[in-house]
Amino acid sequence: MPGEWSPELTLNNELLDAQHMELFRRLSAAAEAVDGPRAPLEAAVDAFADTLVEHLAVEERLMDDTLYPERVRHKSAHELFVADFEKVRAELRASGATPTVVDGLRRRVPEWLRFHTRVNDAPFGAYLARRKQLGGARAPRDNGRRLS
Repeated sequence: MPGEWSPELTLNNELLDAQHMELFRRLSAAAEAVDGPRAPLEAAVDAFADTLVEHLAVEERLMDDTLYPERVRHKSAHELFVADFEKVRAELRASGATPTVVDGLRRRVPEWLRFHTRVNDAPFGAYLARRKQLGGARAPRDNGRRLS
């Protein structure tokens, strides 16, 4: 199912894998909430957004701290996704669970997360594993990034 985390998304990085699982858990909760009252749906989307912001901040700080060579391109992918997600969130706030919101939460956002994890995060996870073997990874810091 596109909205769920699955083992093939494992990066073999305890921190990032745990965060990815939590992102998918919160996104599934939001997708399930589209058929119910608006307030719980908005709360579920906000919870996903908070988790997303925290994850992206950790991931980007880790990329900076380890001088990941693809960090600029990887961060650009994050920015494009956040912009798209914010459009879905704004439509939810303005109009409720429209077809665009439902499609965003049930198809587009989960597809992006799966694609991004496989295409962008998997090489980053491999990079971190190589650095760890060499003893060069540092702990991530929160850079204070927030969504509106």
